[in-house]
Amino acid sequence: MLRFLITPRWLALHAVFLLALAFCLVAGWWQYGVYQDSQARHNDREATPVPVSELVHPGEAVGEAADRAVVAEGTYLTDHRRFVPGRIHEGVLGWFVLLPLETNDGSVIPVVQGWVAEREDAQTPPATPVRVTGHLLPAEVPEHATVRSDQVLDDEELAYIAPESIEADTGLSAATSIHGYLVLASEDPSTAGIARLNIQEVAPIREVNPWQNLSYWAQWWVFGLAALVFWGSAIRSGIRSRRDTGSEGPGAEMPDRPGDGGPGDAELASATGLDTERHARISAPGPRRVPS
Repeated sequence: MLRFLITPRWLALHAVFLLALAFCLVAGWWQYGVYQDSQARHNDREATPVPVSELVHPGEAVGEAADRAVVAEGTYLTDHRRFVPGRIHEGVLGWFVLLPLETNDGSVIPVVQGWVAEREDAQTPPATPVRVTGHLLPAEVPEHATVRSDQVLDDEELAYIAPESIEADTGLSAATSIHGYLVLASEDPSTAGIARLNIQEVAPIREVNPWQNLSYWAQWWVFGLAALVFWGSAIRSGIRSRRDTGSEGPGAEMPDRPGDGGPGDAELASATGLDTERHARISAPGPRRVPS
């Protein structure tokens, strides 16, 4: 009955279902890994800020410290403030305000204070000690620049935020600066005229939504379960179809006809109150007449 399951046609169907199931399982596990990574980054952002010096040192890339909440104290190098053009905030094109912070141990942290629609809106902070908190992000690359390749920038503009571009434009050594930047969440004292940025909106996009990835993981596993159900349903339909075909084929038992002495006669006699022998005589065929 089940030999049809190893015919070429059914073997091909088995292969399709197995590939679909394997794909769903792999995709589900991948989404689960993304969920774990997103959850870890979310936890890093929500954690209590720690000193920058505990996570990254001058001349080092931010690396695994990306998204970590940090705190630093020092003095803004106001002579090296730069504006990063072509940056969008709440649908409006403007500038990021980049201001290097020299910490108490002599290292330099590039700080994105926020966003302005017009450069004149940004007030210059006093050259006094300041305490900043925010999140670390890795350095940008030339592809992140939002200006035309042939666009000429003025002396106060910087195409993208990276240690080499800051060094070339301001003269601050990349060896004394962390290779990344801090997105400011708060500062004391505060600088007026600058809109604070949410880390979620800073390009490259670093939006973190762990529950979205977890839902994708569940969806892929539901798809895998559906593939199993369809597979089992296809096999069950094939078995039922062959069973139904076999019940009407050669060798199937035919129902009794009245008068042939089969079990059906006894059932009929019992139902009508006739004894079996009398019923057999009544229902037995008579002699065949031969035409003269």
